[in-house]
Amino acid sequence: MRRLSRRGLAAVSHFALVALVALASTWASAAHAQGAPPRKHGGGGQAEGEQKGPTPEEQEELHNAYMRSEPEVAPPADPLAIPPSQRVQIGTDWSGGPASPEGSLEHKQWFPYYEERRGDYRLRLAPPFFIEQSRGLKDPSQELYGIPKREDTEGLYGLLYYRRRSPDLDMDVVFPAFWRVRDKDANVVVFGPLVHRDAPKENDNWLAPLFFAGSRADGGYFVAPPLLTFSRWGKDSAFTLAGPYFRLRSGTDTSLGAVPFVFHGNNGNTEGNSRVYTFIPPLLFYHASHELDGSRITVVGPVISEDSPKLSVFDVAPLYFHSVGKPETGGVPEEHTTLFPFFHYGRDPDKSLFILPGYFREVTRTDDTLVSLLYSHVVGRSGATQLTAAGPIVPLYWNYTDRDLGVHAWAAAPFYYQSDSPTGHDWLTPLVGHFQTYGQSQTWWAFPTFTFSTDQHGWEDALHPIVYIGRSDQSSHTVVAPVFWDFADPKGRTTVGFPVYWRFAQGQDESVLQIAGNTLYMQKRVAGGLDWQFHLLPLFSYGENPNGYFWNVLFGLAGYTREGMSTQVRAFWVPFNSGASAPSFPSPAAPSKAASSGLPAFSPGGE
Repeated sequence: MRRLSRRGLAAVSHFALVALVALASTWASAAHAQGAPPRKHGGGGQAEGEQKGPTPEEQEELHNAYMRSEPEVAPPADPLAIPPSQRVQIGTDWSGGPASPEGSLEHKQWFPYYEERRGDYRLRLAPPFFIEQSRGLKDPSQELYGIPKREDTEGLYGLLYYRRRSPDLDMDVVFPAFWRVRDKDANVVVFGPLVHRDAPKENDNWLAPLFFAGSRADGGYFVAPPLLTFSRWGKDSAFTLAGPYFRLRSGTDTSLGAVPFVFHGNNGNTEGNSRVYTFIPPLLFYHASHELDGSRITVVGPVISEDSPKLSVFDVAPLYFHSVGKPETGGVPEEHTTLFPFFHYGRDPDKSLFILPGYFREVTRTDDTLVSLLYSHVVGRSGATQLTAAGPIVPLYWNYTDRDLGVHAWAAAPFYYQSDSPTGHDWLTPLVGHFQTYGQSQTWWAFPTFTFSTDQHGWEDALHPIVYIGRSDQSSHTVVAPVFWDFADPKGRTTVGFPVYWRFAQGQDESVLQIAGNTLYMQKRVAGGLDWQFHLLPLFSYGENPNGYFWNVLFGLAGYTREGMSTQVRAFWVPFNSGASAPSFPSPAAPSKAASSGLPAFSPGGE
């Protein structure tokens, strides 16, 4: 909608006023010409039939119309939005079809036939059996721009046959049994379940629902549902499924098989990196090869054969295993043989291993380990360490030396154990033992679980796992599990006599929280002295601080508080202030216990 300017609205209003005056003048002139009597003078009145001029109300209405302002219209939410129907037309005046026919309209009719024609257009009717419309008929108007120059005719004949002939589209339809359609270079014929389609480099042939086949420039498809067959192929990939048979191709990589009987794959590489595999589950057969590294593996039941340029393997699982290295082609000179569970032997440049039931022997460049049921001997670090043991399954005697560290330990189980080193000396019997680190600590053990230990920081005695008593520097502890714990250090002390006694003390401000049965005692150092409370729960409470004191019966059934010059009396839990105005408790000079120690806050009122 285009908005009118104020100047345009004024011009329209002015034109309407002039036209109205002119119309009134014309009407008055016409009335005078028809013989209206002349105006009488001297009476100040008007002759009968004389036209009156505009009334004051009419003049005011005309004036208001002239002065009326232009209506305001709200702007759209998106001024740049373009409707889709207009967007497709931008830049063209094409409306989607040929131009309207030109020329006069001619009619022909004789019941029940009717025909009309205008230029290249014709419509013929013989309802309900014949309906036909044509454009592009021979006519001089075809020389005009946009008028079709080639005939386009479509019609419905006998209610069942539809026919269309045009330059780009031909159709013959006998509904619903037969369809023939030509769309430019593509042709489709449908006759019941038969379908045929052909186009440049494309074709389809169907016999639904039994058979579907088609081809494209770079592939095609074939589907036969009764035969459980599906196939599609293209330049880069293909897939075929026919019952249990399948074949899959992706580039040069191909996999095929008959599920679950046989599977085969080949990557199709012809540049020295070929990979091939075959798997036959019913025969427990598998074979794979890799051309790049020259490896292959074959499995037939329990027999496994694997070969590569560096190693050859032959196994009969789970009893026999054998592998041999190929140093001549880059492998390691090694050999390993296992006859499970009776024998194993293996060797390589770094070690050898020999195992029999009850016997183990391993030799490396620096170590030699022998373990048997009756005797064992281990040499490590090129002879720097040695361990000799008799009866390792049920240890009877063992001797260990470390030449580098100066350690010597030996034992005659279960009677005696001894260990010596530059740092200490240990010995142990079934009843008593001593463990010492020179200049650092020592511990005595006595049957059954007594220990007595000392070190540079203190001592500890224990009867595991019940009693623990000791001191370390300025800290001490005493534990008699599970009823008594006491831990003390310069920062405080915690004592618990479970379950009736609990005491927590902080040394820095002398704060104390103590619970003993149904009594509660709290204390804290404040400016001027101690602030403390005692409660015999729930009967009686009493407390003092440098500024006063308080007492309560049953948490305020009766009570009294004095704070400096102020006093407060409680009766039936209702406080009554007397004397000077009672300050709020606790006073700023004596902060509450909770403020610094984390204990429950309390006031001289006690509650």
